[in-house]
Amino acid sequence: MTQREGLPPCCHALTPGLKRAAKTKFASELAKFGVSTKADGVQRLASDLSAARAALQLEGDAPAPSAVFQSPDDISSYTQKLATYLSLVKGFTESRQSEADADAALQASVPVTDAPVGAALRQPLVEGKPEADGALGDAHGGAASARDCSGCLNFCRWQDAITGQTVYATSARQEYAHVLLAAGIFMMTDARDKVDAILSERLSELDETQLKLAYQLLLHAAGVLDACLESMNVAPCSIGADFADLGAKAEANADNQGSANDVGAVPDDDMMAKWREEQRQIQQVTLQKVAPDSTATPNGSSAESPASDAAEDLAMLKRIPDLADGRFPQLLAWIALAEAQELVVLRGVTREVVDFTLMAKLSVDISVRYKECQTIASRLLPYSTSTTAERIRLYCAYKEPYYQAISTYFQGAACMLKEDARNCVQAVANFTKAAALFEGVVSLEKSYESKMAADKEEKQRVALLAAVFLRSQQIISRDLDIVSHRNDSVYYEPIPAPEVACNALSLVKPATFPTVTTSDLWRDGEPYAFYHITKSFYLLLVIFVLDARVHSVLEIQLHARRQEPWGVSVAVQSEHDDLKATGTTLPPPTHTTPQPSSGHRPHCGRQWSRATRHPA
Repeated sequence: MTQREGLPPCCHALTPGLKRAAKTKFASELAKFGVSTKADGVQRLASDLSAARAALQLEGDAPAPSAVFQSPDDISSYTQKLATYLSLVKGFTESRQSEADADAALQASVPVTDAPVGAALRQPLVEGKPEADGALGDAHGGAASARDCSGCLNFCRWQDAITGQTVYATSARQEYAHVLLAAGIFMMTDARDKVDAILSERLSELDETQLKLAYQLLLHAAGVLDACLESMNVAPCSIGADFADLGAKAEANADNQGSANDVGAVPDDDMMAKWREEQRQIQQVTLQKVAPDSTATPNGSSAESPASDAAEDLAMLKRIPDLADGRFPQLLAWIALAEAQELVVLRGVTREVVDFTLMAKLSVDISVRYKECQTIASRLLPYSTSTTAERIRLYCAYKEPYYQAISTYFQGAACMLKEDARNCVQAVANFTKAAALFEGVVSLEKSYESKMAADKEEKQRVALLAAVFLRSQQIISRDLDIVSHRNDSVYYEPIPAPEVACNALSLVKPATFPTVTTSDLWRDGEPYAFYHITKSFYLLLVIFVLDARVHSVLEIQLHARRQEPWGVSVAVQSEHDDLKATGTTLPPPTHTTPQPSSGHRPHCGRQWSRATRHPA
């Protein structure tokens, strides 16, 4: 019995949605929070943020991702750019300046135009408070010293991938998560385009370079999405079988090949093991290129982000559909790994010698992964109101039974290669079961096609999906007819029960995303120019400036609010006209310290009444 063309899997890839950012004017927005003495540092930070964000090509008018990733080096370069932007954003989440330091910076920034005024402004904002107020101030001051300026980065706008609505990243921590999710979707979208190009060509002319590139993109996308989950304090979960590195175990498998076949273990496939080893080496090279730039600088003495700030920022993520509780990033990470394993199966069945037993084990793992994905998509995503969520649910719903049927077919194909009566009838049983399972997949696949056809951007992909899916059905029917005819004409054996499902095997795992440390720009101290005060308070200083003709009252009101710049307003009220109208003679100039009308010293949160001076 001669070996026929293997069944190429329908590895049609998902469109994960559109996650784009609006262009942001970092210079003008960050200037609102900057200290005047640190203007140069703030401008430099804004310039670096703008350049790093533009390099990610996640903004609305960015080119298609297919123009970005042309080689494995492009993947490492993009990962490095992503880590660079995140290192700048991370600086906003670390405590850098206490409240006392902010007060000192404010006082030092006031120009000395008048000696008494300048001396007064250079005094501590809160000095000599009563004991009770001092205790309260210490409590708030301690909290203030631990705060960060994450809220200063509250002006970045993103398009929600699930709902399509525009949402704001109200803090640096939210911007961090948005960028990672958008980058993961960006990589998955490019892998989808490359897979479509592969499926549209003859499999005998398979472009192995593009196949490996799509495979690496999906693994790196899964790693980026796992990093997105970690940034939200959500532990990434793994599904499917444990990763089996065939490249590392090639010699052991070769020594035990005979006994492994008897007990049902995975037989060795030298060609598949070699290809797997090539992918592992590419991944190691990618990490070596990215790690030095993103992890070279240790974390030094920078303070950790306070738990209260982080909890407040991350709690707001529950209001964003594609980041709430990490459900959507986790789902996409699982789908990316499942699609990467589909490409392993595609490469395996297009080789000259196909190990159908290995393909069956890989297909079982893919089916298990999509079953878990369907559970999340059905229970946790708002698929009843979101077109993207509904498309993902239908995608996982048809892929799970499809690969269950394909795995059964591969078991029959493995029996078909052995030209004897027992394996021939066993192949008939397995192919019959696969054909029955496939009949149940047809309606699910048609539902997914209908949802794609309703989207103008997905409509052009429907014909390709239908053609590849139909090819799978035709090959199952063809091989079933072949073995049935052979048994009816040669062996005349009764048909046994089909084989039980084989054990799952996984050859994919997420590519590790490098650890992100704070940018050296923050470590140099230049952008430590953002005020981060925990409590709003007002302090009114009254200074009397007397001369021979005019009695003026200068009211200087200092406003400090959390995540807002200090403002200084000076109001001058002249009493010269009133005094001149009454004919009152001004007393000689005196330099006395004004006292509050309430009779005791002012303190934080209490406003002074204006002290007036009447002529004798």
